[in-house]
Amino acid sequence: MDDVQVRARRPATVTILVILSIIVAILSLILGVAGVVLGAFIVGDYSSLGAAILLVLGTVVFVFGILEIIYSIGFMEGKGWSWTLGVVVAVVSLVSSIGVIGLTAIIAPELTMPNVLANVITLDVLVIISLMAIIPIITSSVTIFGLARRNVKAFFGKGPRPRA
Repeated sequence: MDDVQVRARRPATVTILVILSIIVAILSLILGVAGVVLGAFIVGDYSSLGAAILLVLGTVVFVFGILEIIYSIGFMEGKGWSWTLGVVVAVVSLVSSIGVIGLTAIIAPELTMPNVLANVITLDVLVIISLMAIIPIITSSVTIFGLARRNVKAFFGKGPRPRA
């Protein structure tokens, strides 16, 4: 036997996930910075709650963007750690995005006093973030589905190789 390890071809699903995760990573980095800037310099003058929400979520989204770039690089090479990181990030992103929508549903009724500018701004921030949370719900679901496929798991060394 040769000591040469035969490398499996990267499944098309993995290539699609690489492209998707790079796009999402770039958007996450941009939105993360935008959230922090908006929270710190614009919304903060009117609503401390809205600013705090933007600062926290902006930072979290930025960190997710960095993690997405890291696992995208690993996806290209079929690294087992990148499969694990991709699943963890996708699950956390999915759960937190659903949580943001739920949080908005809980907090929104308390912010309906139209005469208080801070409440109006905070409510607007929450509604916009909730609408934007639909994107990671979709992309995380696609990522989880793609990474759970038998041939993809095998490519990352996480399951048996499919029979030829």
